[in-house]
Amino acid sequence: MSITTLGIKLDGETRARLKAASAKFDRTPHWFMKKAILELVEKVEAGARIEDVVDIDLLEKDSLRHSIALRPHVVSGS
Repeated sequence: MSITTLGIKLDGETRARLKAASAKFDRTPHWFMKKAILELVEKVEAGARIEDVVDIDLLEKDSLRHSIALRPHVVSGS
């Protein structure tokens, strides 16, 4: 199994919250993020829908910002 490092951008407040939450479990922020990601992946693999994960009141705004389907297609120069 190959291991790849991924980076995510977090604002200062979120970083502080992550650090505090992981410290409550006596774990590193890395462990905490990995655990959260794996739990969400497992929910999706088990059939969870986006509505099960994102608050319905925030779904439209979230989709406008993060939906892959709504991204403009990039035309390659080849």
